[in-house]
Amino acid sequence: MQRRAFLLSSALAPLAAPQAPDIDGKELPFRQVHLDFHTSELIPDVGADFDPAEFARTLQQARVNSINVFAKCHHGYAYYDTKIAARHPALKTDMLGGMVKSCRAAGIRVNYYYSLVWDVLQSRRHPDWLMIDKDGHHIGGPPTDQWPWLCMNTPYLDQVIAENKEIVDNYEIGGVFFDILKQPPDGCFCRWCKAERAKLNLSTSPEHIFQHNKLVAKRVEKLLYDVVRSKRPNALTFFNSRLVIGVRDELPFYTHIEIESLPTGGWGYTHFHQRVRYMRTLNKEMVGMTGRFHKSWGDFGGLKNQAALDYECLNFLANGAKVCIGDQLHPRGRLDPATYSRIGKTYARIEALEPWAKETKGVADIGVISIAATNPDTATQKVPPVDQGFTNMLNELHHQFDILDTESDLAPYKVVIVPDEIRAVPAVVERVRKHVAAGRALLLSNLSLFDREASKFAVDIGVQYEGPARFKGEYMLLNPEHFPTIDQQPYFLYQHGTSVVAKPGTQVLATYGHPYFDRSPESFSSHKQTPFGRATKEPLITQNGNTIYVANPFFRSYSADGYAVQKQVIAQLIDRLLPEPSLQTKNLPSCAQATLLTQPFRSPARFRHIVHLLYYPMTRRAPDIDIIEEPGLMENIELRVRRAIPPRKVYLAPSQQSIPFRMEASYAVCTVPRVYGHQAVVFE
Repeated sequence: MQRRAFLLSSALAPLAAPQAPDIDGKELPFRQVHLDFHTSELIPDVGADFDPAEFARTLQQARVNSINVFAKCHHGYAYYDTKIAARHPALKTDMLGGMVKSCRAAGIRVNYYYSLVWDVLQSRRHPDWLMIDKDGHHIGGPPTDQWPWLCMNTPYLDQVIAENKEIVDNYEIGGVFFDILKQPPDGCFCRWCKAERAKLNLSTSPEHIFQHNKLVAKRVEKLLYDVVRSKRPNALTFFNSRLVIGVRDELPFYTHIEIESLPTGGWGYTHFHQRVRYMRTLNKEMVGMTGRFHKSWGDFGGLKNQAALDYECLNFLANGAKVCIGDQLHPRGRLDPATYSRIGKTYARIEALEPWAKETKGVADIGVISIAATNPDTATQKVPPVDQGFTNMLNELHHQFDILDTESDLAPYKVVIVPDEIRAVPAVVERVRKHVAAGRALLLSNLSLFDREASKFAVDIGVQYEGPARFKGEYMLLNPEHFPTIDQQPYFLYQHGTSVVAKPGTQVLATYGHPYFDRSPESFSSHKQTPFGRATKEPLITQNGNTIYVANPFFRSYSADGYAVQKQVIAQLIDRLLPEPSLQTKNLPSCAQATLLTQPFRSPARFRHIVHLLYYPMTRRAPDIDIIEEPGLMENIELRVRRAIPPRKVYLAPSQQSIPFRMEASYAVCTVPRVYGHQAVVFE
């Protein structure tokens, strides 16, 4: 190079465009879009308006840095040039190829979407590959108005492997979103599944069906993971529809976990809160996924308002997850400008907060064992009532908690809650016994850890089981000495509890009060004359050392009945067991959220504490539809963060505005002057 040319290029170097992000690296991007494109063969002109440059430019302007685009949809059609799969008959261009090339040039990571169990075209071509129930009927499809389910244990899997090998060989993809990897809980009875179970000496018992379903799922995951990673060693891989409690042994094939947040369709926002507080214990990166739609994934109508979209995405960051917004691409292949204008506004906020969101981990004082951990029948896509109850209750009390399974280590938690109906499986019983023996606190309720064969609790909790409570409509009488801030009156118990006797040394904090008559025909006819509210010696709440027992199913009841006094009682019981929580708040409404995260700062051994405050009041507009219309305003919120050493400073993020703080014993205390929807507070 000539000297003059060298000097000129050096002078212009600072003006060059910034280096593109590492779109082939292992890092999970923060601002993702999941672009649905399920397109029937009856739709014409597929991709007719697709312009690769405009597509990438729209995403860039919306600050998107990763996108899932379709290779194959539920209808079974491919959206790329293929010699193996079935290209959509109306497809006008190689959409996948155009998307990959244009997005990579724009610094946007591209993952492809591939539908597994749902493939309408293959179900028509090969009905013998369909899943069959124990009565010999196909699962899904007409007349049930569901997608037909193909069995991954048939030769269909060979077709799937071949199609995915072709994709990763021909396109520079950054990862894969494999959708609908699911098996029926009662098992598949196609000839391949029956033959394999017979070969393995597996019966049709629930335990053996579960074992076989697991075997099939892990086989599929390993084969597809190997296909993708052999060609793209840093590719992201995710398998949708199996992320429930009990998935630990499948995680080697997941580079990350995605958790959906939908306010409608019977899910509600509690679904995300329950899932994220379990998934964050699995040491995998997490992505929260929502949609741009007003209702659920199945309703591709109205655009979700800005406040609701902001809340959901900020909520992901507040719980240590990255962000993905779902969209539906028009069949002609053009992105909707209004949608990406709205996404861009939300992602501008996310981008500004990213320096305080990388490598964060949730802080938890309390571990709660999920009902799904020991009751597999409850491990569905929707949150079981017991989990719904304690998740809502602890969120509203602003406690920091994790949700656990049978393999979770209890040692990190100051308090463990075993709620209502946790079966006395050996793994859980042993862990709880060690937890109590180590002097740590336990809160147990109703029939959790009750050994039905021995007719006693498997862990010594200071009471002896007598049977079901005498009446289905008992009352709760609180001892004012132990619950001084709760109004002293009889509180009706909507759910049926247990009857116990306190052992010597066990303190009784509340007792049953009997009704005039029970709510049953026998009681009405006999007119039992027992005055309600009369104090009895029948314990309802007891404490023995660091163990508290509640004889009524408070958590299931809170989900079903929304009974505020139960939350007040649990709050005061937790105060007895956890006098110095990691985070304390003052003046914070129960419908606001407060989460505490840590983040490595300057060195792996040093940490920031980051508190996220969220306040987006919800309105129940219709059955199963919760609406957020605008942010809420809060002022003068006091935060107390327990720290081993005083912080150097406390400030608001992303503005970096410093706020005064003081130390009180082991707490850094500050007052946040104003929160409009969301505020992150950094203790550094």
